[in-house]
Amino acid sequence: MTHILAQLTHLPPLGVYAFVIVWLAGESVGLPLPDEAILLTLGFLAHRGTVSLVPLILCATLGSAIGATISYQIGYVLGRPVVIRLAARVRVSPQRLDDAAVWVRKRGGIGVFLTRVVPFARNVASYAAGLAAIPPRVFYPAMLLGALVWCATVTSVGDALGANYRNILHLGAKGLLIGLGLVVLAILAFVGWRLVRRIRG
Repeated sequence: MTHILAQLTHLPPLGVYAFVIVWLAGESVGLPLPDEAILLTLGFLAHRGTVSLVPLILCATLGSAIGATISYQIGYVLGRPVVIRLAARVRVSPQRLDDAAVWVRKRGGIGVFLTRVVPFARNVASYAAGLAAIPPRVFYPAMLLGALVWCATVTSVGDALGANYRNILHLGAKGLLIGLGLVVLAILAFVGWRLVRRIRG
């Protein structure tokens, strides 16, 4: 990751923004790309002034949304056989897809939102939402909100860590950073879930 950081520091701001759009889009269509570490790294670049934090968050959200939209449309329009063939290329089992689709179907928009903020679910989440026939009017707002919350949280953690980011990476404590972001996301998800339950009740 420090190698990627070194390469990104040589890019102009527009290059960094383009990079994050492409990277997050690729991750959201199922490619095995570490978006948490990249978002933390980009947050560090925002702290340094290489890029601005708000445009960075928006570009990351855009990339995530592009990938999620492609995945959702494949599942929603083309169906399970096509998704299974694609998933096999990135070693995702049909059972995992089916389980994810059942889980999302039961929870609707809340399920879509939660899958966008859970690290190990995002690469199959939108395919599952499509297979579960989640209506577009439910999927898109929930997906966009989840993508925005995730990208804003993780990049902000990287920005807040600032000058200590390199040292933390060298010490092998990246998992702690991700854990911190997940704690914040869990709190936000819980609050959102309680609000939705209150509205529905």
